[in-house]
Amino acid sequence: MSNEQEGALSGYRILDLTDSRGAYCARLLGDMGAEVIKIEQPGGNTARNIPPFAGDDPHPEKSLHFLYRNASKKGITLNLETADGLAIFKRLVKDADVVVESNAPGYMKSLGLDYEALKKINPGIIMAGITPFGQDGPYKDWKSSDIVDYALSGAMIGTGFPDGRPTDMPGSPGDDAVSVYAGVSIVTSLFVRGGTNSGQYIDASSYKASRLFLYPWGLVMWYSNYEADRPLPAGEGRLGTMIYPIIPAKDGYVRVVALTPGQWEALLRVIGEPEVLCMPEWKEFYYRIGNADIMYALIQEFSTKYTMEELAEMGHREGVPIAPIYNMEGFANSPQTKARNFFVELEHPVVGKYKCPAPPYKWSVSSCSIRKSAPCLGESNEEIYCNELGYSKTELASLKQAGVI
Repeated sequence: MSNEQEGALSGYRILDLTDSRGAYCARLLGDMGAEVIKIEQPGGNTARNIPPFAGDDPHPEKSLHFLYRNASKKGITLNLETADGLAIFKRLVKDADVVVESNAPGYMKSLGLDYEALKKINPGIIMAGITPFGQDGPYKDWKSSDIVDYALSGAMIGTGFPDGRPTDMPGSPGDDAVSVYAGVSIVTSLFVRGGTNSGQYIDASSYKASRLFLYPWGLVMWYSNYEADRPLPAGEGRLGTMIYPIIPAKDGYVRVVALTPGQWEALLRVIGEPEVLCMPEWKEFYYRIGNADIMYALIQEFSTKYTMEELAEMGHREGVPIAPIYNMEGFANSPQTKARNFFVELEHPVVGKYKCPAPPYKWSVSSCSIRKSAPCLGESNEEIYCNELGYSKTELASLKQAGVI
């Protein structure tokens, strides 16, 4: 955890009105140094009730889902459906750079807080609205959930065993995919604003983001569809066992990527160049797919004699990607995870000390790290309302009693 080095977004302020859909977006910005203020209803965000919980205790401060996606944030409570709450939020918008929200289409407009209204208060404001199907169109009012977004996107066809039904992925892939989608768009908008002094509105759909960011080559597809607005290409099916095969090892499984000619030649060297697989026809990618059962039977004769780590080291030495498939304990204790300091220790007033995954990347110049643990409900109320907006503690108590904060 770093509180000293500046990040790429140090100096920017983000107002976060998201629930579980979009929370990781604001977390990404906070890790990059932005001051993120999580704004919750006085009763707390619904994401606080999502299991699992630390110590299996269903407490609103102990949701691991909430703790992970809301690290690097401050936290206040505010009821936007009250006159005083609206007035306070508009004061916060004056000095903010970004507003991220995940309410139903039209909700912010019903409060007088849509982008057209906010840019009259702050012409440079950037606003991202995160919804299942976008702010307009025939599906905008459909109800959804993470698994529905993922399934309707078409990306679910790529998960599960080839001879079985499509399956969901662990966690919340659709919600987190749209968070990345919106996060990239916000950072880009901040860059553009540096030359134009004007804000932008970002309409982020978890349905579309699931297709773009959960399927391979997400960034390339995101760019091409942004430029040409082409319909999304269909997935080809659950071909993982053919294109990215999972191979048994002595102590588990590894995944192999041998697509290019160089990778295929390297894989042959790893497994001792068996005579059958060295025949010319095996150099053809589609021939290997069509005869995958033969190929994998020969590879397994070799792979089951070695551990996952030994196979990964052989692949690294020869030039073919071979990665161990860890369980959670194996991942936490893997040499790479430890070398990258992927887990950092945080301290939470209720949970105590715990280890949390750090950002999955490191910048070469600026700091990108978890700034603090997720906020307790309303923990920054006094800091923001009293120290910044000038309310007295007596006034703060009155606002709380009136259900404003």
